[in-house]
Amino acid sequence: MASLDVVPQSVHPWRVRTGAAAAVLALSVAITTWLLECVRRGSGPSVWDGPTLRWIVAQREPGATTVLTAVSGFGTGVFYWTLALLAVVVLAVRRRWIDALLLAFALVSADTISRVMKQAVMRPRPPAELVLGPVERSFSFPSGHTIGAAAFALALAYLWWRARRGPFGALLGLAIALAVTATMAISRLYLADHWLTDVLASTALGFGIMAVVALLDVFLQQRFSPAARCRR
Repeated sequence: MASLDVVPQSVHPWRVRTGAAAAVLALSVAITTWLLECVRRGSGPSVWDGPTLRWIVAQREPGATTVLTAVSGFGTGVFYWTLALLAVVVLAVRRRWIDALLLAFALVSADTISRVMKQAVMRPRPPAELVLGPVERSFSFPSGHTIGAAAFALALAYLWWRARRGPFGALLGLAIALAVTATMAISRLYLADHWLTDVLASTALGFGIMAVVALLDVFLQQRFSPAARCRR
């Protein structure tokens, strides 16, 4: 009976994390698929794309424009990739090789998914006369800025929680990641670079990427951890 008490304690955390990550991944795929179908049919949340965009455009004022233009500028290009590379390098220098690999995977996955889906869906951007700043020529679905911010923030939140554990760390990391994602999403709507369903789908995809990061982490930890090497 003593051995039966020991086994669940050693495998239960991995099973719980794997099950939770698989559930989040499935939900992410389901929500993204549903939103895409709504966009194609002009139903569901997509009926709010136009009204939401017009309402946000009507709320523009100089202070918000300055702040949200700056926020949007952080979401891609040189600044974003410099910050992302710096985070990966810091983890690698601290010999947190798995963490560095997982963060790099999240960043590359977000960029790749955004580019592939844009070309596959080919959704037009909002009208150019509503756009603040340069008019972007790429397609609209999903928002590359939002999925990048979501994947980056959620992956860091997961790694931070894993290093500390506990419900407080999980909730704090998730709250910060959601705040970062929401701020980026709002900036993209404010500048009229995207529709509401674009940023919603990007947020769902960001959670999906975090779930894959967690699943990959479980695999790497079981494969390359000192305990796993001892078992071999």
